[in-house]
Amino acid sequence: MFYRNLHGGFLLTFLFLILYSGCGINDPQPRPDEQFEQIALAQTTVNRFIENGNLLYAVTEDGIYSSELVDNESPVWENEGLDGLNVTGMVVLTGGSLLAGVQRDDQQSAEPVFYTKDAFGGGWEAVETNYGGQENYTWINALERHPQQPDVIFARGSYNASRSTNGGETWQVVFGDWDFAGYQADLLEFDPRNTDRVWIGGESAIFQPYLFYSDNQGQNWEEIEIDAGGDNAVYSMAFHPDDEDRFLLGIEGEIRTTNDLGETWSESYTDDSYPYILTMTTPNGEISETVYASGTEEGAAGGNLYFLVTEDFGETWEKTSAEPVRQNMSVNDINVQDTHLETTIRLATNRGIWSYRILK
Repeated sequence: MFYRNLHGGFLLTFLFLILYSGCGINDPQPRPDEQFEQIALAQTTVNRFIENGNLLYAVTEDGIYSSELVDNESPVWENEGLDGLNVTGMVVLTGGSLLAGVQRDDQQSAEPVFYTKDAFGGGWEAVETNYGGQENYTWINALERHPQQPDVIFARGSYNASRSTNGGETWQVVFGDWDFAGYQADLLEFDPRNTDRVWIGGESAIFQPYLFYSDNQGQNWEEIEIDAGGDNAVYSMAFHPDDEDRFLLGIEGEIRTTNDLGETWSESYTDDSYPYILTMTTPNGEISETVYASGTEEGAAGGNLYFLVTEDFGETWEKTSAEPVRQNMSVNDINVQDTHLETTIRLATNRGIWSYRILK
């Protein structure tokens, strides 16, 4: 009797799984919530996300937008201004006012590259600063605020880093020089385990990847050698929660890992699509062994919409790709909100904002 009841239970469970999935065992289909959905700014390149409290800002090639982070509701994105400007970075200053940096087609344009907006309302105002010197490059690739000192801000140029200690009013170049030339200069990160340690990386004028860090907010720099076999670039990184010498590095073609502050490296992830790993992040912005990553497939040509996730800090990765395939996509940034109800992955792309929800 026991054998027959047990056998019947397995049979009912097997039939239920087939009916629930609507397909055979070897042909699983995603649940309705586990799909990529375009949610805003379909014709706009979104450069990155900035999270501040319950607001998520999207800085784009055509101004800034914001949305409340609300569980289980479709987000409404509000236009925050700077229409027509390619905004490449934004920070929240003391008191809640905003400082935005823009990138212009003419690197030596006399037009302002910084704008501020008061926390209590009003529009954006151009800020005249000494950024870039008198007649040199005024190119902003990235903008980041010190996590514990809101008046300390770093900015990246073509092959330089600059620092402001007064909320963006004046600037001092602390790495390279204003007129140094380079290509990719996207990496600018404060180490969450040691916030006086700041990282910069990118691609030099001779197409070589570079990575530097400073333990004293830019006074001195240490180089970490990146041997990638030729033309390459450093784009992104993620920090281990318990070990300052261990981190993940996103470059062209792979994710690398080190356990000894870059003395030695091993491969963490690669695939045949030769992805550029443009961005990495953690759930709710908290330091974690769970890391999400994305960028482009097929190198600079772009490929399908996708993201990667690891729950063991790069020991194993799982890739989720859009179906049907969407060509020529670039994921420039990721924001992940994880609650007891769902995980929401938002992707800033060259075709607007996309989301992928996983209900729990």
